[in-house]
Amino acid sequence: MPWIAQLLHPRRRKNQEELAGRAAEVIAQVLADVGVDSFRQGTLLVDRDFRLRFVSGLPGPVLAAVPVASLAEARALPRELHDSRLGRRLLRQRVKLLVAELMAALLAQSATLRGLPVKRYRMPERSAAASK
Repeated sequence: MPWIAQLLHPRRRKNQEELAGRAAEVIAQVLADVGVDSFRQGTLLVDRDFRLRFVSGLPGPVLAAVPVASLAEARALPRELHDSRLGRRLLRQRVKLLVAELMAALLAQSATLRGLPVKRYRMPERSAAASK
């Protein structure tokens, strides 16, 4: 019976842009919580429900998983990232670069992720003049 509910209430499909946005959130939060050294020892993964997560152990069944230490941008992160205002600005820039590298690695691993639309399609709004 649960499959009937899935048919009647389909979930909105994810896209690559949303996945990248979530990656930026996860990376910034993990860096704030555990620091750069522990972050480098973990893995960023996308599970079968298209959720991006950071794990410190071995991942279970996933669509794609990338060890953080394999990302050049993660290895380049300085340990003193949060010590100053310059550090916060640097963090935002580094996270963008890290997300770009991560997304390339995730997409290379999974045909399912490559099949996601890049952006969410939005219907063009009709102008007031066109509706008259």
